[in-house]
Amino acid sequence: MVDRVVLGRRGAESGLFISKPGFDVNIANDDQLLFRTTAGFETLQVVQSARVYLTTGSPYDISVPNLGYYPKVLIQSDWNAGPLLSVGSNSHIFHWVEYLSLTSIRLHVDKNNIFDTNYSLYVILREDIANAG
Repeated sequence: MVDRVVLGRRGAESGLFISKPGFDVNIANDDQLLFRTTAGFETLQVVQSARVYLTTGSPYDISVPNLGYYPKVLIQSDWNAGPLLSVGSNSHIFHWVEYLSLTSIRLHVDKNNIFDTNYSLYVILREDIANAG
Protein backbone atom coordinates (compact mmCIF):
# COMPACT_ATOMS: atom_id res chain seq x y z
CA MET A 1 0.00 0.00 0.00
CA VAL A 2 1.32 3.46 -0.93
CA ASP A 3 1.19 6.72 1.03
CA ARG A 4 -1.61 8.92 -0.36
CA VAL A 5 -1.60 11.99 1.92
CA VAL A 6 1.16 14.31 3.12
CA LEU A 7 0.55 17.30 5.37
CA GLY A 8 3.85 19.11 5.77
CA ARG A 9 7.07 18.78 3.78
CA ARG A 10 7.08 16.93 0.47
CA GLY A 11 10.47 17.34 -1.16
CA ALA A 12 11.23 21.06 -1.31
CA GLU A 13 7.59 22.14 -0.78
CA SER A 14 5.33 22.33 2.24
CA GLY A 15 1.55 21.97 2.18
CA LEU A 16 -1.22 19.40 1.84
CA PHE A 17 -0.78 16.81 -0.92
CA ILE A 18 -3.19 14.01 -1.91
CA SER A 19 -2.35 11.50 -4.63
CA LYS A 20 -4.67 9.53 -6.89
CA PRO A 21 -5.27 5.90 -5.90
CA GLY A 22 -2.24 3.71 -6.58
CA PHE A 23 0.30 6.56 -6.61
CA ASP A 24 2.76 7.29 -3.80
CA VAL A 25 2.18 10.93 -2.81
CA ASN A 26 5.86 11.36 -1.93
CA ILE A 27 7.03 10.80 -5.54
CA ALA A 28 3.88 11.48 -7.59
CA ASN A 29 4.03 14.04 -10.40
CA ASP A 30 1.30 16.69 -10.83
CA ASP A 31 -0.82 14.47 -13.09
CA GLN A 32 -0.87 11.83 -10.34
CA LEU A 33 -2.12 14.23 -7.66
CA LEU A 34 -5.75 14.89 -6.80
CA PHE A 35 -4.97 17.94 -4.72
CA ARG A 36 -2.12 20.12 -3.49
CA THR A 37 -2.06 23.51 -1.81
CA THR A 38 1.08 24.84 -3.47
CA ALA A 39 1.20 27.38 -6.32
CA GLY A 40 0.08 26.18 -9.73
CA PHE A 41 -2.51 23.76 -8.36
CA GLU A 42 -5.31 25.93 -7.05
CA THR A 43 -8.21 23.52 -7.58
CA LEU A 44 -10.91 23.97 -4.95
CA GLN A 45 -9.31 27.04 -3.41
CA VAL A 46 -11.97 29.56 -2.41
CA VAL A 47 -11.89 32.76 -4.47
CA GLN A 48 -14.98 34.43 -3.02
CA SER A 49 -17.91 33.62 -0.76
CA ALA A 50 -20.89 35.47 0.64
CA ARG A 51 -24.44 35.26 1.96
CA VAL A 52 -27.06 36.81 -0.34
CA TYR A 53 -30.81 37.41 -0.26
CA LEU A 54 -32.23 35.18 -3.00
CA THR A 55 -35.87 34.43 -3.77
CA THR A 56 -37.75 32.54 -6.47
CA GLY A 57 -38.06 34.68 -9.59
CA SER A 58 -35.55 37.29 -8.38
CA PRO A 59 -32.02 36.25 -9.36
CA TYR A 60 -28.97 37.90 -7.81
CA ASP A 61 -25.97 39.03 -9.88
CA ILE A 62 -22.46 38.83 -8.45
CA SER A 63 -19.12 40.07 -9.76
CA VAL A 64 -16.12 37.77 -9.52
CA PRO A 65 -12.41 38.22 -10.31
CA ASN A 66 -11.41 37.38 -13.89
CA LEU A 67 -9.71 33.99 -13.61
CA GLY A 68 -9.61 33.48 -17.38
CA TYR A 69 -12.31 30.79 -17.19
CA TYR A 70 -15.78 30.14 -15.76
CA PRO A 71 -15.22 29.10 -12.13
CA LYS A 72 -17.10 26.41 -10.25
CA VAL A 73 -19.87 27.80 -8.03
CA LEU A 74 -21.40 26.08 -5.02
CA ILE A 75 -24.67 27.48 -3.71
CA GLN A 76 -27.12 26.40 -1.03
CA SER A 77 -29.85 27.82 1.16
CA ASP A 78 -28.80 29.15 4.53
CA TRP A 79 -30.66 26.66 6.69
CA ASN A 80 -29.66 28.50 9.85
CA ALA A 81 -33.19 29.80 9.85
CA GLY A 82 -34.19 28.52 13.29
CA PRO A 83 -37.91 28.95 13.95
CA LEU A 84 -38.39 30.67 10.57
CA LEU A 85 -37.88 27.40 8.65
CA SER A 86 -40.98 25.55 7.51
CA VAL A 87 -41.19 22.79 4.91
CA GLY A 88 -44.55 21.75 3.48
CA SER A 89 -45.59 18.71 1.45
CA ASN A 90 -44.34 18.49 -2.15
CA SER A 91 -41.49 20.80 -1.19
CA HIS A 92 -38.42 21.39 -3.32
CA ILE A 93 -35.53 23.77 -3.60
CA PHE A 94 -33.25 24.13 -6.61
CA HIS A 95 -30.26 26.43 -7.06
CA TRP A 96 -28.48 27.11 -10.34
CA VAL A 97 -26.11 29.63 -11.83
CA GLU A 98 -25.97 31.47 -15.13
CA TYR A 99 -22.61 32.71 -16.42
CA LEU A 100 -23.12 36.16 -17.95
CA SER A 101 -19.38 36.67 -18.56
CA LEU A 102 -16.05 35.65 -17.04
CA THR A 103 -16.65 38.22 -14.29
CA SER A 104 -20.43 38.17 -13.83
CA ILE A 105 -22.57 35.30 -12.53
CA ARG A 106 -26.31 35.22 -11.89
CA LEU A 107 -27.54 33.12 -8.97
CA HIS A 108 -31.01 31.55 -9.11
CA VAL A 109 -33.28 29.67 -6.72
CA ASP A 110 -36.65 27.97 -7.14
CA LYS A 111 -38.50 27.04 -3.95
CA ASN A 112 -41.85 25.37 -3.49
CA ASN A 113 -43.51 25.06 -0.07
CA ILE A 114 -40.34 26.14 1.74
CA PHE A 115 -40.49 29.15 4.00
CA ASP A 116 -37.15 30.33 5.36
CA THR A 117 -35.05 33.50 5.61
CA ASN A 118 -34.49 33.54 1.81
CA TYR A 119 -30.73 33.79 2.30
CA SER A 120 -28.36 31.59 0.33
CA LEU A 121 -24.65 30.98 0.68
CA TYR A 122 -22.36 30.79 -2.33
CA VAL A 123 -18.70 29.92 -2.84
CA ILE A 124 -16.64 30.59 -5.98
CA LEU A 125 -13.88 28.00 -6.40
CA ARG A 126 -10.67 28.26 -8.40
CA GLU A 127 -11.69 25.48 -10.75
CA ASP A 128 -12.49 25.72 -14.45
CA ILE A 129 -15.91 24.11 -15.05
CA ALA A 130 -14.80 23.22 -18.59
CA ASN A 131 -11.99 21.04 -17.20
CA ALA A 132 -13.78 19.60 -14.18
CA GLY A 133 -13.49 15.85 -13.94
